[in-house]
Amino acid sequence: MYNTIINISRYIFFIYMTLFLLFGFFVCLGEKNIFFKKIKLFISIQRIIIFLFIISCFSILFYSNKQYKNIDFFFLVITFITIGNFISCKIYKNSSHLLWNGIFFLLSIGIVMLYRLNPELAKRQFVWFVLGYGICLCIPILLNILPKLDIFQYFYLFVGLSLLLATLLLGKENGGAKNWLTIKGFTFQPSELVKLLFIFYLASSFCKENLRLRDLIFPSLMSMLFIICLVFQTDLGSALIFSMTYLVIIYISFSKMWIIWAGAILGIFSSYLGYKMFNHVRIRFKTWIDPWSDINNKGYQIAQSLFAICSFGAMGSGLGQGMPNKIPIVERDMIFSAICEEFGIFFAIGLILIFIMIFYGCVRISLNTQNRFLIILSSGMTSLLCFQTFLIIGGVTKLIPLTGVTLPFVSYGGTSIIMSFVTIGILQWVTIHNVKNKKD
Repeated sequence: MYNTIINISRYIFFIYMTLFLLFGFFVCLGEKNIFFKKIKLFISIQRIIIFLFIISCFSILFYSNKQYKNIDFFFLVITFITIGNFISCKIYKNSSHLLWNGIFFLLSIGIVMLYRLNPELAKRQFVWFVLGYGICLCIPILLNILPKLDIFQYFYLFVGLSLLLATLLLGKENGGAKNWLTIKGFTFQPSELVKLLFIFYLASSFCKENLRLRDLIFPSLMSMLFIICLVFQTDLGSALIFSMTYLVIIYISFSKMWIIWAGAILGIFSSYLGYKMFNHVRIRFKTWIDPWSDINNKGYQIAQSLFAICSFGAMGSGLGQGMPNKIPIVERDMIFSAICEEFGIFFAIGLILIFIMIFYGCVRISLNTQNRFLIILSSGMTSLLCFQTFLIIGGVTKLIPLTGVTLPFVSYGGTSIIMSFVTIGILQWVTIHNVKNKKD
């Protein structure tokens, strides 16, 4: 009986994902006034799919363990996901409802997978979800109260560099990178907050009209300082995200293709220097090229990730039937591999398409913006999410060397979850700002 339920559930989860993406596609067409008009209906159907997905997953997990001691946690999760999504759309009616649906589906997948891996981690993550969501809802209110945000250019610069230097001097090492700071027992990653400050700084620097090349010099030097601090922390994943986000913002600000090429050449040269300077980088690169030559040591993590992705094919082993705990640091670095193993490759492709749907919504926010500061700000935030997602999914699938960044809204990590919510809060604030300007 149980095996039958598991086999059926593999196809049910695939149907959930397919329908969620299909109705998301209909919403996108409706927003462009192409063919479909019933956007509210499609948004509501997506919410029902999220609700059914959570109920199905937790029912299977509870039934497989024959333990119902965490049933209260299930009700908390289902209440938060269902009511939280509804409240956010009611409070901010002019925000992107498709964006909220995508994020809450990612949260659902993340909390289910974490509960399957370690219920205690899932409970901690849920606390971060609630805190991040609360901050996200407050972001549009706070940003409306504050004066013009583009006048705090040097404040963003000072706070950002101070946090990175403090981490470099006082931080503790974890996983080869010195990127954690502890204050009175509370441990967090300053680089997650600095990402946002970095984007605010660049948006403030390049928001004026008729920019000249000389206006590029000082912000570029400061950007290099940000990246150098991260390199010496051996937090190369974040350094790469900063570099690529900087190039996108530069291109949007100046529309000069040669700047992109110059930045790309400099990036390749910097990568070569990093390879020569840091043993940690050389190990990551060699492991990427050939993990099988040292499969029981340095290549163990990526090898187990690839086994997890490939072992059970398109439909996966079924929730609770795989062996994701064999992958080191699976809850942070390799949660995408665990999803592939138990939900299947088709479902994992659907997960990637949800991220693409979210990125599409974020790009639309930038395109609908008239204010130059907000254009650069929203474009930077979108680039940040895009590159972070690409780096971690590319790393676990061996497309690129593994960098150890988290998968937004899915991987375990308090600082990452809160900063991801803050990013979405800022983008939703830009959406509300755009609608207000159109009405005016």
